[in-house]
Amino acid sequence: MIAAQSLPQMVRRGDYERAWLRPDILAGLTVAAMLVPQAMAYAELAGMPPSAGFRAALVALPVYALLGTSRHLGIGPEPGTAVLSALAVAPLAAGDPNRYVALMALLAGLVGAIALIAGILGLGFVAELLSTPVLVGYISGVGLTLLSSQLRSFFGVAIESDSFFPRFWEFFGSLDDIDPASAAIGLGTLTVILWLRRTRPALPGALIGLGFSVAAVAVFDLDVALVGTVDAAIPTLSIPGISVDDAVDLFPAAAGVALIGYTDNILTARSISSTHGYAVSADRELIALGAMNGLGAFAGGFPVSSSASRSFVPATIGSKSQLSSVVTLVSVLIFLIVGQGALARIPQAGLAAVIVAAALAVIDLAGFRRIAAISRVEAALAAVTCLAVITTDLLYGVLFAVGLSLVITVGRVARPTDAVLGEGSGLDGWINVEDRRADPVPGLLVYRFDAPLFFANGEWFRERLRLALEQNPGEERHVVLDFEGVGSIDTTAVGHLEEVIDELDGDGISLSIARANPKVLGVLERSGLADRIGHENLIPTINAAVGRFRGQSPHAPG
Repeated sequence: MIAAQSLPQMVRRGDYERAWLRPDILAGLTVAAMLVPQAMAYAELAGMPPSAGFRAALVALPVYALLGTSRHLGIGPEPGTAVLSALAVAPLAAGDPNRYVALMALLAGLVGAIALIAGILGLGFVAELLSTPVLVGYISGVGLTLLSSQLRSFFGVAIESDSFFPRFWEFFGSLDDIDPASAAIGLGTLTVILWLRRTRPALPGALIGLGFSVAAVAVFDLDVALVGTVDAAIPTLSIPGISVDDAVDLFPAAAGVALIGYTDNILTARSISSTHGYAVSADRELIALGAMNGLGAFAGGFPVSSSASRSFVPATIGSKSQLSSVVTLVSVLIFLIVGQGALARIPQAGLAAVIVAAALAVIDLAGFRRIAAISRVEAALAAVTCLAVITTDLLYGVLFAVGLSLVITVGRVARPTDAVLGEGSGLDGWINVEDRRADPVPGLLVYRFDAPLFFANGEWFRERLRLALEQNPGEERHVVLDFEGVGSIDTTAVGHLEEVIDELDGDGISLSIARANPKVLGVLERSGLADRIGHENLIPTINAAVGRFRGQSPHAPG
């Protein structure tokens, strides 16, 4: 039995089953093996020293174990938020490494504050602002950006550009300058990681790949760039420098990082929890994200969220609780104490291969194909999002995509589907007359509008109803408006509905409304439309509305 109080993802001592211990420990050790190289690699993406990746992870793990609601979410450094953070901080730091670290801590603090406040206010629904095409385009754009960012370290080529296409332009113009040793280490490490991912997915491919790279450098005495000394990575709390001007400059980026980080967390957590029989809380996930980033700001870290690979591994192994995160925390601490010297011998090309492998994993070609099979418009949206991400700032790319999604959504609601309904042959109900099992009723129009009535579609509603009246056979004496799909009506639409009533009255056509919900009925009452239509003509079902008309009219179709 899982505790349902303040810590829903944790298991009470008396409820923990002995059989869970082995998979929890195994999952924790496996995730730790993945986290060590990823923490270093993603810290580099954020423009931070490797030690910052460990500090961020060591703070985030226990905080999430206490506050989060997923039993499997792999919290810590993640490439998308790392790249977003670097793009936001680098221009303000102006090449000053100390200022860069301070600004990154400030950014993490702002992300934490935004997420905490949003969680307290119950704004967990914001994740729904990012549709599947936007997410597929965004994550694929991030993957391509990650690929371009590693050309320098992977091939040992001097590349100065900091954007996607110029990086590749420089790279193809510098093929003669490729360092064979670095390229061999990068390609070899990447091959090991991808081969293990394909054949032995349960093994920590990144860690094994880095072990291969270290061994190759030692055996063949290769002259390649190494990670070098890793400073103390155990978190020590300190107050980051705070400038109001810097906070104002970083706030938009912090909002974007918080949105992307939270969306990544909640979507990953929900996808896993739905198959493992427990629920996650959207608002609690926001609070957990805020707390771990807020505390991370005082530990010299950078913004973090979650890694899908580190999340699905414990779920696959069979982990039952966040004890696996505790095991991960302890394992990483032990490694940092006894194995820190080994980190300095890791070649930078090998670390770049870890990032390239992560990039290849998140470029979602299957997602593009799936979307294209459903909707070309949404496939175009995904492609535009991806292009926006790789050609502009990641944050602006995402905001552009979200804005475009909202425009498309408003367009769909402004021009929704509608239908003339007829009695289904052999069916107990009214269906679209385009279905060959139903025909329009001469002299009677049953019309359905499939969207809320509001300022953007009120005139469209009038035009479509007028067209339906023109095309319906016979001379109409009555119109039934099926309002099941009309979830709400705004003030502008009330005016359009009044004009519809005037037009129908002028043509001698009576009107009734069927299946309106209580919210819509309330608007009709307050606006006076209910009195104009007649309360007796606000009817719960289509059959009752049609039956009332047929019973009152001696010439009604029957």
